[in-house]
Amino acid sequence: MVHGSCGNSTSSAKINPCDVSLVILAGGLGRRFGGNKQLAEVPGIGKTLLELSIQDAFDAGIRHLVLVVNATIKETVEAHILPRLNPNLSVDLAIQSISDVPPHYQQKSSVREKPWGTGHALLTAKSFVKTYFVVITADDYYGKSAFSTLLNDWQNNGCWRLLGYPLVSTLTHQGGVNRGICELNGRLLNKITEVLNIDADLNGETPSGDKVSLSSEVYASMTIWALSFKIFTQLEDGFIDFLKMDDSAINGEFFLPDQIQYLIAEHGQIVELHPAKEQWLGVTYSDDLHHVAAQLSE
Repeated sequence: MVHGSCGNSTSSAKINPCDVSLVILAGGLGRRFGGNKQLAEVPGIGKTLLELSIQDAFDAGIRHLVLVVNATIKETVEAHILPRLNPNLSVDLAIQSISDVPPHYQQKSSVREKPWGTGHALLTAKSFVKTYFVVITADDYYGKSAFSTLLNDWQNNGCWRLLGYPLVSTLTHQGGVNRGICELNGRLLNKITEVLNIDADLNGETPSGDKVSLSSEVYASMTIWALSFKIFTQLEDGFIDFLKMDDSAINGEFFLPDQIQYLIAEHGQIVELHPAKEQWLGVTYSDDLHHVAAQLSE
């Protein structure tokens, strides 16, 4: 499994952004949005959020993109999104499929209606990514400086990174949202817990249904991680464990933060939290697009 210790950062070489892949998870169904929000253009901008993120990553030095999509939007992405990207960016498309599970668990995939979750989506990108990569979601915008903040002085010493946002700045009045809530030990991530349906009063629930009240001081993960290829060993093992659970076929989701938390707790993986310098913007509901447009125009 993965072991990591930051050690003396001065003895480790910096990771060149040109050697980093950008993985964008864009295979969700957008049920709360009411359609393919990955392809929804921001009013007045004429671009999707994923295009804005890709440009920011390019400006930070990244030159390789892995776009994880579902089969229903593949042709649209190829026809309308890829031609608009910088020609100096190399692109791989990875198709996330519900049926992409080990043979022993095909029966579970036959009754599944929604994607398996962010952990499975990242697994789909395994054959394309470089040794180091940044993973984000397509329906979030992280700010112009997000990638430069995350990649600045990143060392190849085993440390991973997370860009963290104040929870209160990531909520929407349109309805509940899901967030990875961070518990810190100094600047290091000690624990991350997935909390679902968080409302404007900071009330939410765990995946098991327990009610929780959150502090306004906590940081949230908006799924912008700087990781290494070693994560895939845990994702493969963790996905098998997930599929063994009785309810995994119908309701469960294989969350990437859960797997990172396991590595922190059980294998000493070091993850640094770097506070974001700008506000996060995202789309969960269709009305959020107008709010995002207003914020971007400012």
